Amino acid sequence: MDKSLQARIHAELEKEPEGRAITFYEDDGSYSWYTREQFLTRATGYAAWLADNGLGQGDVCILVLPSDKVSTLVLVGALLLGAVPLLVAPPVLQAKGAFSSLTQILHRIIGKTKPRVVVCPDSLTHLQEELEKGGRGARFLFGTGDVSSDASVALPTIVPCGTDVAAMQLTSGTTGFPRVCVWRQENVTAALDGMVTAMKLSREDVCLNWTPLYHDMGLVNNFFLCFTSGVPLVMMRPTDFVRTPALWLRGLFETGATVTWSPNFGFAITAQRVRDSEIEGVRLDGVRAFWNAAERIHYETVRAFHERFAPVGVRLDALKTNYGCAENVGGATFSDPDGMFIVEHLDRTFLQEEGIAQPVGDVGDDHSVPVVGVGRPHPGIRIEILSRTGRALPDGHIGEIALDTPSRLDGYLGDARATRRAIYGDLLRTGDMGYMRGEQLFWTGRVRDRITVRGVKLDPSDLEPVLLNVPGLRHGSFAAFGVDDEEQGTQRIVVVAEVRDTTSRPPKEISGDIRSQVLKRLGVNISEVILVRKGTLTKTSSGKRRHRYFHHLYLEGELDDYEWQPQETAG
Repeated sequence: MDKSLQARIHAELEKEPEGRAITFYEDDGSYSWYTREQFLTRATGYAAWLADNGLGQGDVCILVLPSDKVSTLVLVGALLLGAVPLLVAPPVLQAKGAFSSLTQILHRIIGKTKPRVVVCPDSLTHLQEELEKGGRGARFLFGTGDVSSDASVALPTIVPCGTDVAAMQLTSGTTGFPRVCVWRQENVTAALDGMVTAMKLSREDVCLNWTPLYHDMGLVNNFFLCFTSGVPLVMMRPTDFVRTPALWLRGLFETGATVTWSPNFGFAITAQRVRDSEIEGVRLDGVRAFWNAAERIHYETVRAFHERFAPVGVRLDALKTNYGCAENVGGATFSDPDGMFIVEHLDRTFLQEEGIAQPVGDVGDDHSVPVVGVGRPHPGIRIEILSRTGRALPDGHIGEIALDTPSRLDGYLGDARATRRAIYGDLLRTGDMGYMRGEQLFWTGRVRDRITVRGVKLDPSDLEPVLLNVPGLRHGSFAAFGVDDEEQGTQRIVVVAEVRDTTSRPPKEISGDIRSQVLKRLGVNISEVILVRKGTLTKTSSGKRRHRYFHHLYLEGELDDYEWQPQETAG
């Protein structure tokens, strides 16, 4: 196979120019398909516009755009020039400090990547002077101007080689500023080949994506994968999904989609918020794969999604699981494309205190905890579970997930120390915790987020299914961390949670509910609960919760500025 994205894009155009390539599902339910030829003609106009502004082969192009039709055209336009795209999340929620944070992040990223062009939406024009001060000579473009879609626009065909840089991706950011992953062409194409095989993806499939392009799930697992494999792709704006989750289900039905992706929280809010009247007439029998990835997969969420939508055709064996990280391009493991995902019920004491995944027979026991398997590695990837000292651990023992993989990052740009920590001989140390059972991987948390209270080891994600059942909280919007307590000789747990605008529950009642539910479900006491306003606990561009970042704000006493006041939303 060709070892560059550009070669594969041109090959697909030559193979089937009139084949369906992409469509954009609008919030009113309208959509219209572009053929490959039509879409690439439009993208060529954007490529010419970028070239007129100085972008060329090998140049970095930063895109600070919402995930919509324009951003896909600019992205492909940059690729057609042989440029290196890096997508950065624009400030969607106007939380305190959103624009300031974006400016700082952009200046830091620009200093590392030295882009030729930075494309921003019109909504950021008021930041132009401030951005250009730290722009180091980059050309800032606000809006897309009057971009021509004239079919007569001609550009030379540029096909990079396998060792050239294909794209860059922001990762981490959980403690503040994100690192920049460098992906080479051969790493990206190896990932795409593995994913096609593991998912049994074919040209008969249709994929619907609502996840943002600045997230590697949206960029690689959907856009790159479909656009280079001849699979028609339906794009939906993430903001439309968050506002109206029923649009996801309606879009799947109306476009005939067979494959789709979402983080676990997307399945949770869809099951909880969609009303029967919103999906009247919808049938989902034709969706063969709902892929769940990007964060911890909770068995309660999977089960609730199935029970809620089984009446409209969602089969339990259509719910799939996946594990991946930005350091390894695309997905690394996949559950059986033709069968059921795997779940184990483990002894809670062995899991939390010994780090051993000991299955139990009585799944209804309060002392058991369900852990969902995230599948087997795709062809070409081998997994090891490592101890803190780098020793390989046997099945059922929890340690750091390490991958022997052809699709790993080339390194973190400008950060040799972090690169040395991540690349351990032939292995990529992911920073994630888990265990193996035969060929099946089970993901249990993040190495650096682990909380230890009197010998009990918890990951912040352990709290998520508990908090989902606390009325008044925004689903999935929380941070949890351990704070060292020298007097007690252990850590105490702090939970920071966003409150819904519409709730009228008193803060004391919500906090008490959190404490009692966590004690009942996890057997640990919460030392402190901080309730904050909507939009405070934003995730990183790679979809991770920023537990360590908000831990830092807590220690600095800076979370007080975000605290929720019930009188602001009462009534």
